[in-house]
Amino acid sequence: MRKVILFILLSVLVGKSMAQPRDYNRDYRKHFFWGIAFAGTSAKMKMELDPVFWQRTDSIASIRPQGQAGGGFGGSVAYRFGKYWELKTLTMLQLHQRNIQYTWQHTPGPNIKIETISFDMPLTLKYRSDMPNNTRMYVLGGVRWSHDFQSNEGLVIGESKPLIALKANTYYYEVGAGMEFRLDFVDLSLELKMSNGLNNALIRVPNSYYSGSIAAIYPRLFSISLMAQN
Repeated sequence: MRKVILFILLSVLVGKSMAQPRDYNRDYRKHFFWGIAFAGTSAKMKMELDPVFWQRTDSIASIRPQGQAGGGFGGSVAYRFGKYWELKTLTMLQLHQRNIQYTWQHTPGPNIKIETISFDMPLTLKYRSDMPNNTRMYVLGGVRWSHDFQSNEGLVIGESKPLIALKANTYYYEVGAGMEFRLDFVDLSLELKMSNGLNNALIRVPNSYYSGSIAAIYPRLFSISLMAQN
């Protein structure tokens, strides 16, 4: 992630010395913008346990979700209306992992890894501040659709059933904030965003001791993105 950020910054500095001066008045007359983005992520989950299952068993001491680092890249398209408002989509291909650690009463249990390769398409509304000294703050909020190419949803009815199965499609609401830096030929943005799952992503695996102990899983994703926009 550090190498990616360094590469973008160096590209911007080199390009700045070669580019023509930017027509800032033209930016307010434009409506459509596009860009590229690189993101570092931390994938977590909110978990709800099944109370009926826990009344019938005393062999499991605890179930603990664990977050893991990941990343992704993609492109953005934005429609700017007025001086402060922007409607934006940032299509991303992301790789991340979530773990579920089981602990028995007297011994450690399995650590189940859930790997994800997802195609994400959010739609967000962005409000931007004024830009004194070529720097501005902004806030945003919206919804996101995510499709997991690594989902084991189809294996639930097979012979080799997974211990934990999650749905391929997940929906999120998300909020975030960031800062834009205006250069001669590009706008750089550093953005922090939190995405919380709206739908229960868990699929009950028949006769699974592990899946049966959980009532619901709501994926969460924290991301920090570096974006360059024309």
